[in-house]
Amino acid sequence: MDKKQEVRIKMSRAVSGILSGFEEVVSKTPGLSAAQNELDYLIGETERHNQGQLQNGTDLTSKKNNARVALTAGTIKICAALAAFATVSTDQELKKFKIKYQLNDTDISKKRDMQLFSLAYTVYGDALPYAALLGPYVEADEVTELKDLADNFNELLPQKRTQQSKSVLSTQNLEDAIARIDLLLEDTIDVLVKPWESKEPDFFKAVRNARIIVDAASRKTKKPEEKPVAIPEK
Repeated sequence: MDKKQEVRIKMSRAVSGILSGFEEVVSKTPGLSAAQNELDYLIGETERHNQGQLQNGTDLTSKKNNARVALTAGTIKICAALAAFATVSTDQELKKFKIKYQLNDTDISKKRDMQLFSLAYTVYGDALPYAALLGPYVEADEVTELKDLADNFNELLPQKRTQQSKSVLSTQNLEDAIARIDLLLEDTIDVLVKPWESKEPDFFKAVRNARIIVDAASRKTKKPEEKPVAIPEK
């Protein structure tokens, strides 16, 4: 919500407050009670959409980053254990793990999200049959944990995009709700209040004062133009 939108919502809340304070006048004005109910509903909508707008995925980014750090560390650890295990093994099938998993830590940490996820699953699949034999480098539960870390990381990947999409939609809905508030005030409430200008001047002035809050907060008063002063001829 930008400052201009915030000011307009404050103005609409002020108008609603005035209408509630002059309940007797409002109740005897055909259509004004219904208009106030609609105004209050739209004000509530702006609050809901503002909350949705604020949820732009920042918290999810932090969670995803933390999950990535954990998955990267787990992958590096199991890769190193497999390479060391293969180095001293006499099994020719295991020997291939020495070259396959002598990976540079930086190469692993720089992989894109889906590449890192795929690598972790590959490492987990290769290490699982030997999980009980990889000591003293890693414990068996550390091998099984790698799958949990990969699954958690993968689950978080689309959530930020989803939340960002919802935030964009909330921004659009917020703009729409404020436009509907403006229309309701100008097209209905102002018209229904105008006849009370002489018979209920306090009510009329209170509503009008609430309506000009937006002007006072959003624009500067223009200085009166200075007229040139004629200089008398000598």
